[in-house]
Amino acid sequence: MQLVEIFLFIIAVYLACGFVFMIPFIIKGVDAIDEGAHGSSIGFRIIIIPGTIVFWPALLRKWIKAKSGQTSPEGET
Repeated sequence: MQLVEIFLFIIAVYLACGFVFMIPFIIKGVDAIDEGAHGSSIGFRIIIIPGTIVFWPALLRKWIKAKSGQTSPEGET
């Protein structure tokens, strides 16, 4: 039973980090990593909240690369 509690605690911490990351990302980060999102509506930003919370490590990495001007070998920023 304790293993399940530890696993659920790890998931809760991961999702909490995603929730904290989501706030500045929705405000500024989505515009930095996706040019198509410039001037997007509040509805679009609400729709991407669940994905932002779940995939926050990958989005954070892309946001950092976009800020530093680096590109990956595949050409994505």
